[in-house]
Amino acid sequence: MNANGIGSVLISEEGEYVGMVTETDLTRKVLGKGLNAETTMVSSIMSSPLLSLDRYLPIEEANRFIHKNKIRHLVVTEEEKVVGMLSVKDLVSYFAKDFRMSE
Repeated sequence: MNANGIGSVLISEEGEYVGMVTETDLTRKVLGKGLNAETTMVSSIMSSPLLSLDRYLPIEEANRFIHKNKIRHLVVTEEEKVVGMLSVKDLVSYFAKDFRMSE
C-alpha cells in the first residue's frame, strides 16, 4: 500500500467486496502485536462489514458519516456498486481548498 501511495485496500471474495484493510489495521493488528505480516490472514485483520455512502450525497454528509462512525476510509457507491473510496485526507484537502478559495 505504501509503495502505491494508498492507505487502504478493499478485500473481495467471489467477486463481492467483503472488507477493507488499512495501514492502521496493519500497524495495530499485525505489527503492534508482533505478528508476521507475510503469514497473517487478511480476513483476520480486515474491517467488515464495509460502510458506504452513495456518490451523489453532499460532501458534508460524507464528512458527518465518517466522523459519526469513527472511520478514516469510506466506500463510495453508485446503484450499490463500488465506484471509489473517500478518506479523511481527501476531506481535509477538499475543505482546505474550499477555505482558501473563500478568503
